[in-house]
This record gives sequence, C-alpha cells and structure tokens, in this order.
Amino acid sequence: MNKDALKEVIYGGITALMQNRKYYYHSSVSASYSHWTDEGKEALAEYMSFIGWKMVEAENKDLDHRAKQMVINSLKGEKI
Repeated sequence: MNKDALKEVIYGGITALMQNRKYYYHSSVSASYSHWTDEGKEALAEYMSFIGWKMVEAENKDLDHRAKQMVINSLKGEKI
C-alpha cells in the first residue's frame, strides 16, 4: 500500500471509530466535553499498532524504490 492510500485508510479508520458512540463521545456543546471511551482508547491503540506496521512497510518500500532508482541513475551516468 502506498503512502497516499495509507493516509486515506488512517483518516477513514479514525473517523469511523469516532462516529461510533461506543468508542467516542462527541459533544455538540464543546470539544472539551468530547472524549474517547475506555473501549475507544483500546480500539484506537490496536488500530494504530496495526497501521503503524503498515506505515513502516510503506516507508521501507519507498526507500527501497528510491535506492534502486539511484543505482539505475548512477549506472546511466546521471548525477545523483
């Protein structure tokens, strides 16, 4: 999964959790009254742990691609 797709997944996942009152209490009065429930904090931590791994994978894939591109460019005689 590329970084742009991953950003969409992160945003969508957090938004979906926040729309469920089981996980997030949203107050129309003020942001200071809105909060994650205990179940929501646990779900968010698990979600971020999973997504964190995907972020590392995406970064490693991107670094690998850039490294390969640099080698190809140097073999072509282009300046890095």
